[in-house]
Amino acid sequence: MLAAAAYNLFWGAFISIHPQLILFGNAPASYLLILIRCIGMLVGVYGIAYYFSSTDPARYWPLILVGLIGKLLGPIGAFYYVALGAMPATFLWVNVFNDLIWIYPFSWILYQVWKK
Repeated sequence: MLAAAAYNLFWGAFISIHPQLILFGNAPASYLLILIRCIGMLVGVYGIAYYFSSTDPARYWPLILVGLIGKLLGPIGAFYYVALGAMPATFLWVNVFNDLIWIYPFSWILYQVWKK
């Protein structure tokens, strides 16, 4: 969870400062850059939650569960919009690093907490 906290704090700050990088060369609309910056701030807030959950996963398991749900829904939404042609397939790389690689660790931690 500490690694997830560091990653989310870094990614949230980075994407808030450089929102155009997530567009993969597509022309940015000003409202879209604002939305991406807001998402970056939310990602950073998740990093704070992951930090607290790293200190006591049994106590803060609801924060981990919320994170896991987000890690599952993010790729589902991305695949849906790529399939519709509303987003380029290159966007799926964002889900690999922001969501998919974290599903197993979050699930494992929750399993360890719940099996007690």
